[in-house]
Amino acid sequence: MPQTRVRDVLCRLSSYLEELEAAELKKFKLYLRAAPELGERKVPWGRMASAGPLEMAQLLGAHCGAGDAWLLALSIFERINRKDLWERGQREDPERDPRETYRDYVRRKFRLMEDRNARLGECVNLSHRYTRLLLVKEHSNPAWTQQKLLGTGRGHARTVGHQASLIQMETLFEPDEERPEPPRTVVLQGAAGMGKSMLAHKVMLDWADGKLFQDRFDYLFYINCREMNPGAAEWSAQDLLSGCWPERRAPLQELVRAPERVLLIIDGFDELQPPSHDPRGPWCLRWEEKRPAELLLRSLIGKRLLPELSLLITTRPTALERLHCLLEHPRHVEILGFSEAERKEYFYKYFHSAEQADQVFAFVRDNEALFALCFVPMVCWVVCTCLKQQQEGGWPLRQTSRTTTAVYMLYLLSLMQPQPGAPALRPLPHQRGLCSLAADGLWNQKILFDEQDLRKHGLDAADVSSFLMTNVFQKDINCEKFYSFIHLSFQEFFAAMYYVLDGGEGASSPDRHVGRLLAEYGFSERSFLALTVRFLFGLLNEETSSYLEKSLCWQVSPRVKVELLEWIQSKARSEGSTLHQGSLELFSCLYEIQEEEFIQRALSHFQGVVVTGISTKMEHVISSFCVQSCRSALAVRLHGAAYGRDGEDGATPEKNLLPDAYGEQLGAALSTNPNLTELVLYRIALGSRGVKLLCQGLRHPSCKLQNLR
Repeated sequence: MPQTRVRDVLCRLSSYLEELEAAELKKFKLYLRAAPELGERKVPWGRMASAGPLEMAQLLGAHCGAGDAWLLALSIFERINRKDLWERGQREDPERDPRETYRDYVRRKFRLMEDRNARLGECVNLSHRYTRLLLVKEHSNPAWTQQKLLGTGRGHARTVGHQASLIQMETLFEPDEERPEPPRTVVLQGAAGMGKSMLAHKVMLDWADGKLFQDRFDYLFYINCREMNPGAAEWSAQDLLSGCWPERRAPLQELVRAPERVLLIIDGFDELQPPSHDPRGPWCLRWEEKRPAELLLRSLIGKRLLPELSLLITTRPTALERLHCLLEHPRHVEILGFSEAERKEYFYKYFHSAEQADQVFAFVRDNEALFALCFVPMVCWVVCTCLKQQQEGGWPLRQTSRTTTAVYMLYLLSLMQPQPGAPALRPLPHQRGLCSLAADGLWNQKILFDEQDLRKHGLDAADVSSFLMTNVFQKDINCEKFYSFIHLSFQEFFAAMYYVLDGGEGASSPDRHVGRLLAEYGFSERSFLALTVRFLFGLLNEETSSYLEKSLCWQVSPRVKVELLEWIQSKARSEGSTLHQGSLELFSCLYEIQEEEFIQRALSHFQGVVVTGISTKMEHVISSFCVQSCRSALAVRLHGAAYGRDGEDGATPEKNLLPDAYGEQLGAALSTNPNLTELVLYRIALGSRGVKLLCQGLRHPSCKLQNLR
């Protein structure tokens, strides 16, 4: 060992010994005297007895060598119940490769995750809860690139004729038939609640455990875009990577020497605040140059800075266009959520008791619409949380929800359940301020709120404490003065509530006019308002509105429903009699409201309906549900996607058949709409009973169909 290294080791050992109390130091010496590891190299007791920390370190180094002295001292720290010194020493072992030190840190950081509905400090093992997600690799071609930029943004797989294939995490950075060179940038796209962040955490953990990317990357660094937003601090690339390192001195020179062996995970690009400067520049070009966080990350993503770095970026579809202008030949991968098998696996991982899991899974499986919704991991979590609460409260499992809004309402009500002995629900305090805060954050692309933001919307410390206790809010882990909703989708839920609730506006409240919300949204899933508008439709369901008013005393504005209907009808007048562009997104909104009369009136101006790219069973359920209300349509064309997003490797054809309700609802459309003369079903897999139900509609006296394909 070089002399300078020997000196460093002995200095570190001396500083550890100085932390021992006098009695502990004496105990250390007694254990050292009897240590079998010393063999013939015993330290004379006469020299040890009166030695202080520095002299003890020197004696150990002289008799054992610096490296062995360090390891021996650590083992004795553990024996004398100073495990804190032993654990710290394991992390700071001067003999260890810095990569191993960093891997240990990553394991500690990502091994455990806080369960959102757990008691304070209660955690679950990430590997025990994580369930494999379906990932699809996109095959790039010029036509697809153009459609991605101009289309509805409902997911890459919805391009007609577009091919896609499942891909595993292990091969994300591997070359393929289209790419002879490994990609430097991979974009993981997924809708709200699809598990993007949990997947990013699992990548970090699997790498640290030696299960992933071992031959490809020496270091993985995790950057949370949400944590880059607060304040006006400027960062350099040095600061960024040093902040990921467990010690003050990161081996930055080693990283710069081989940047191609480094993977930077940028989680939540859509949560990064939009640029306040020209998106084409200026750029951050130097390693040590300090710039605003958003500009620094854009420079890394655009390969203006450290171009040899590999990047794994997670984002919602809403930010794809903003991201795409920065990228150089990325590989696009879409997260499709859970297959049917993975949904079942998730339920059995969530419930520790197999008997509980059996009961809950069978209950959800019998509700086809709810089970289809559970392809979204966040919905799976909400359903499990609510049903577990019902079980533990001794209540019978109630027939739950058919729509995303109903699932989130179920969770909200579960938070407000009375304590044992209490007579009624515990309403959230100052719900109007909470909803106003959510909407204001949505319009300003803001997800972290400081105390000034809260005060602006009339929220005080007592409100915040209540929101934290009921799991509506969470404190940001790294920024104690900042708060956020427990998930971005819950902020969108409360923002929709802001437009639904009747009442006056505060001086700082966002514009309550629904027309502005709808105009900005435009029935495009790429819009950052997409999920909020779906929740808006769902909250206006008559049963939901009545419950909000009677049980929670939240007054629902009667004018909003009228505004929604007028806006859809104005869309029909401006775009002609055929509903095509944005049709699946419109159907998704109408499905949330679950009211036949409203849906019939909304679709009454369309004589032709074309829905393309239907790829999940849930989307098939939505389409057939809405088609049965198209009473004025002369022609209906439903196109399934080139592949099923619920599919699995080696899945049997029977596994991909649609629920019987699909055939029943199409049959109802034939029997109730005498105007319908053409029905096209492309890549629609009906089972034998579904076909029989469709045929019943064909035989109905009111059916005037002339063309069925």
